[in-house]
Amino acid sequence: MPKLGLGPQIFVFLLILGLLGAMAIEPTRKLMDQRTRIDQATAELAQVNRSNQRLQARIDRLRDPDYVDQLARSQAGLVKPGEIAFVVMPPGRGAAPAHKDAARAPEKPPPPEPSFVESVLDFIGI
Repeated sequence: MPKLGLGPQIFVFLLILGLLGAMAIEPTRKLMDQRTRIDQATAELAQVNRSNQRLQARIDRLRDPDYVDQLARSQAGLVKPGEIAFVVMPPGRGAAPAHKDAARAPEKPPPPEPSFVESVLDFIGI
Protein backbone atom coordinates (compact mmCIF):
# COMPACT_ATOMS: atom_id res chain seq x y z
CA MET A 1 0.00 0.00 0.00
CA PRO A 2 1.42 3.33 -0.97
CA LYS A 3 1.94 5.94 1.68
CA LEU A 4 0.06 9.15 1.38
CA GLY A 5 1.92 12.31 2.07
CA LEU A 6 1.27 14.90 4.72
CA GLY A 7 -0.88 17.02 2.32
CA PRO A 8 -3.96 14.78 2.27
CA GLN A 9 -3.82 14.38 6.05
CA ILE A 10 -3.78 18.18 6.50
CA PHE A 11 -6.66 18.46 4.01
CA VAL A 12 -8.76 15.92 5.93
CA PHE A 13 -7.90 17.63 9.22
CA LEU A 14 -8.95 21.04 7.84
CA LEU A 15 -12.12 19.53 6.38
CA ILE A 16 -13.10 18.03 9.73
CA LEU A 17 -12.21 21.29 11.50
CA GLY A 18 -14.37 23.24 8.99
CA LEU A 19 -17.31 20.91 9.51
CA LEU A 20 -17.04 21.24 13.28
CA GLY A 21 -16.88 25.02 12.92
CA ALA A 22 -19.93 25.05 10.65
CA MET A 23 -21.82 22.93 13.13
CA ALA A 24 -20.94 25.36 15.93
CA ILE A 25 -22.14 28.45 14.01
CA GLU A 26 -25.90 27.74 14.25
CA PRO A 27 -26.01 27.13 18.03
CA THR A 28 -23.86 30.23 18.54
CA ARG A 29 -26.24 32.29 16.38
CA LYS A 30 -29.23 30.98 18.34
CA LEU A 31 -27.49 31.84 21.60
CA MET A 32 -26.81 35.39 20.37
CA ASP A 33 -30.46 35.78 19.26
CA GLN A 34 -31.67 34.55 22.64
CA ARG A 35 -29.44 37.02 24.45
CA THR A 36 -30.76 39.84 22.26
CA ARG A 37 -34.37 38.83 22.98
CA ILE A 38 -33.59 38.60 26.70
CA ASP A 39 -32.12 42.12 26.64
CA GLN A 40 -35.18 43.46 24.80
CA ALA A 41 -37.56 41.71 27.18
CA THR A 42 -35.62 43.09 30.16
CA ALA A 43 -35.87 46.64 28.79
CA GLU A 44 -39.60 46.19 28.11
CA LEU A 45 -40.11 44.80 31.62
CA ALA A 46 -38.35 47.81 33.12
CA GLN A 47 -40.59 50.12 31.10
CA VAL A 48 -43.73 48.26 32.19
CA ASN A 49 -42.57 48.41 35.82
CA ARG A 50 -42.07 52.19 35.57
CA SER A 51 -45.52 52.54 34.03
CA ASN A 52 -47.02 50.39 36.80
CA GLN A 53 -45.35 52.57 39.43
CA ARG A 54 -46.80 55.73 37.85
CA LEU A 55 -50.25 54.16 37.64
CA GLN A 56 -50.04 52.92 41.24
CA ALA A 57 -49.08 56.42 42.38
CA ARG A 58 -52.10 57.80 40.52
CA ILE A 59 -54.36 55.15 42.10
CA ASP A 60 -53.05 56.06 45.54
CA ARG A 61 -53.63 59.74 44.82
CA LEU A 62 -57.18 59.10 43.57
CA ARG A 63 -57.92 57.30 46.84
CA ASP A 64 -57.14 60.53 48.71
CA PRO A 65 -60.47 62.29 49.38
CA ASP A 66 -58.87 65.75 49.40
CA TYR A 67 -57.39 65.21 45.94
CA VAL A 68 -60.70 63.90 44.58
CA ASP A 69 -62.45 66.95 46.07
CA GLN A 70 -59.89 69.22 44.39
CA LEU A 71 -60.40 67.49 41.03
CA ALA A 72 -64.18 67.71 41.32
CA ARG A 73 -63.99 71.42 42.05
CA SER A 74 -61.54 72.25 39.27
CA GLN A 75 -62.85 70.03 36.47
CA ALA A 76 -66.56 69.70 37.08
CA GLY A 77 -67.21 72.94 38.95
CA LEU A 78 -68.81 71.08 41.84
CA VAL A 79 -69.45 72.88 45.12
CA LYS A 80 -70.31 71.71 48.58
CA PRO A 81 -73.75 72.44 50.03
CA GLY A 82 -73.93 76.04 51.20
CA GLU A 83 -71.09 77.25 48.95
CA ILE A 84 -71.54 79.67 46.07
CA ALA A 85 -69.79 78.95 42.80
CA PHE A 86 -68.36 81.82 40.77
CA VAL A 87 -67.42 81.21 37.17
CA VAL A 88 -65.04 83.69 35.57
CA MET A 89 -65.57 83.79 31.83
CA PRO A 90 -62.86 84.98 29.45
CA PRO A 91 -63.74 88.02 27.35
CA GLY A 92 -65.54 87.22 24.11
CA ARG A 93 -64.52 88.25 20.62
CA GLY A 94 -66.70 91.34 20.58
CA ALA A 95 -65.46 92.57 23.94
CA ALA A 96 -63.96 96.02 24.15
CA PRO A 97 -60.17 96.17 24.38
CA ALA A 98 -58.92 96.52 27.91
CA HIS A 99 -56.72 99.58 27.46
CA LYS A 100 -57.04 103.25 28.42
CA ASP A 101 -58.45 104.58 25.11
CA ALA A 102 -61.39 102.19 25.29
CA ALA A 103 -62.37 103.49 28.72
CA ARG A 104 -62.50 107.13 27.48
CA ALA A 105 -64.71 106.60 24.44
CA PRO A 106 -68.37 106.58 25.52
CA GLU A 107 -70.46 103.85 24.01
CA LYS A 108 -73.77 104.76 22.35
CA PRO A 109 -76.70 103.18 24.11
CA PRO A 110 -78.76 100.85 21.92
CA PRO A 111 -81.92 102.41 20.54
CA PRO A 112 -85.00 101.76 22.68
CA GLU A 113 -87.15 98.87 21.61
CA PRO A 114 -90.50 99.85 20.12
CA SER A 115 -93.56 99.33 22.23
CA PHE A 116 -96.14 96.69 21.43
CA VAL A 117 -98.49 99.21 19.80
CA GLU A 118 -95.70 100.63 17.65
CA SER A 119 -94.74 97.11 16.58
CA VAL A 120 -98.35 96.32 15.56
CA LEU A 121 -98.70 99.60 13.66
CA ASP A 122 -95.39 99.00 11.91
CA PHE A 123 -96.54 95.46 11.01
CA ILE A 124 -99.81 96.78 9.52
CA GLY A 125 -97.89 99.45 7.64
CA ILE A 126 -99.34 102.54 9.23
